[in-house]
Amino acid sequence: MRTSWPPAVLALVALGGCAASGPRFDAAASMARAAQDEWEETNRKVHAFNTTVDRLAVRPVAQAYRAVVPRPIRRGVNNFYTNLGEPLNFIHAIAQGKEASAARALTRFAMNGVLGGLGVADEATLRGLEQQPHDLGQTLAVWGMKSGPFVMLPVFGPSTLRDGIGFFGDFLLDPVRYGTNRILNPTQSVIEVGVQLANQRAELIERGEQIRLGSLDDYATVRSAWLQLRLAELYDGDPPIAEDDEDDAGADDGAADDPEPEAEPE
Repeated sequence: MRTSWPPAVLALVALGGCAASGPRFDAAASMARAAQDEWEETNRKVHAFNTTVDRLAVRPVAQAYRAVVPRPIRRGVNNFYTNLGEPLNFIHAIAQGKEASAARALTRFAMNGVLGGLGVADEATLRGLEQQPHDLGQTLAVWGMKSGPFVMLPVFGPSTLRDGIGFFGDFLLDPVRYGTNRILNPTQSVIEVGVQLANQRAELIERGEQIRLGSLDDYATVRSAWLQLRLAELYDGDPPIAEDDEDDAGADDGAADDPEPEAEPE
């Protein structure tokens, strides 16, 4: 039987076939320009604002959420929202030419939906199918769009110009969010987003925030950590080794291979 794919999916497949690879993708994925932080003065002011908002509003709500909601329920909520992200992962995997990852996203969505109680239990991960997240910022990089300057977004935190576009694009294009917005009224939608944000902030507290404790420059620490994390995400968790690291490794190997000098005669 011949399968008929929707035109939108076929268009994404065609775009995925034009995905950048090799040196072209490496150039697009590079964080060199973002690391220069040409908008640093403004970014530091936004970071100070975000820190204040987090200290006065977001963190207290997340702490209250952790205190009231038992950990198993919080884990179920996190699994539920993670599973709702799989349709968007599927779309971006197709657009990036990653057919195996697209199939995994669909399998995870169906398996967790059926066996995991609408995604509350992550049955797919228990069976060896871990999530492979994708987003619009990564898709734009795969298509050859460079990062642009580093930018600190109000409330949402560190990003780049490309990834900031991708962040808001995903928010608008997410098919699951489009469906829930048609079902929920505006008040219910705001509550749903609030629960999701509180859960995400509680997850950060759960993992710990030691990286920022004792930092002499909190802004620089956050920027550096985020750039490294984002580079790893763009390469699906397998970023290239930096040239400096390769030189250090080569120097160590060379030193290990040098023969020991012969003892001088007495």
